[in-house]
Amino acid sequence: MKFIRIKCSGCLNSFRQPDFHTYHKTLPLPPKTTVAGMIGSALGISPESVNKEWLQNNRFQMGIVGKSNGKANDLWQIRKYESKQITAYKNGTESAPYKTAVIVRELLYASEFTLYLHFENEKDFELVSAKIQNPEWALSLGREDELILVQEINQIDLDEITDISFFNTVLPIDFTTTPYDIVFKSDNISGNLLDEAPKSVKLPVTFSYNNDSGAREASEFQTFSFIFNLPVKLKDGKGFYDEELNGSFQIF
Repeated sequence: MKFIRIKCSGCLNSFRQPDFHTYHKTLPLPPKTTVAGMIGSALGISPESVNKEWLQNNRFQMGIVGKSNGKANDLWQIRKYESKQITAYKNGTESAPYKTAVIVRELLYASEFTLYLHFENEKDFELVSAKIQNPEWALSLGREDELILVQEINQIDLDEITDISFFNTVLPIDFTTTPYDIVFKSDNISGNLLDEAPKSVKLPVTFSYNNDSGAREASEFQTFSFIFNLPVKLKDGKGFYDEELNGSFQIF
């Protein structure tokens, strides 16, 4: 199978886990919607166009391998506008039409990502390959100012194989219902094993947009499992192995 392999890095990146509110916990790796946004930046198209043209019709598939070298917290003060507060401000009983609140955004530090992009349409493959090397807009993973440095772009061919271990990747599988084995090795056990255990998260994969306000809402969800430095092996699982970079992944 033919892939565009993109090696990139970022200083500070975050991928907000949607079921956290005042504490914006980050996912360890960018989900497909975030990577689609990066493709949109390369092509110079809006997030709404990315959703309609690339996500809703599953126009590309991806795999990813990567990790960060630390975490940090970013403290934000936000303004919350509520009708009750606005009315009180208009009546002169409040000094401002908003209330302030504090949220914490978790950030990944010094991340390294390898993206594997697959396109059924050869024209899409060539278009994205060219645009990633000469993007219309700055490339980011996470928020728009969380820029990435593209270090290497290659076109490679990989065959799907069995009897494969996965680590530092994302699988389109729900590990709460799918059996798997953990591959224990002395060099990959460090710290709390619970922190290294796979984590399954339900994430949006497509969105709907309000025509009047432009507000975005998740319209379709899928469960993904994030694998850390502790390798896992699936029962009857298949995947792709990049021997050059010693990374294995599945596509979704």
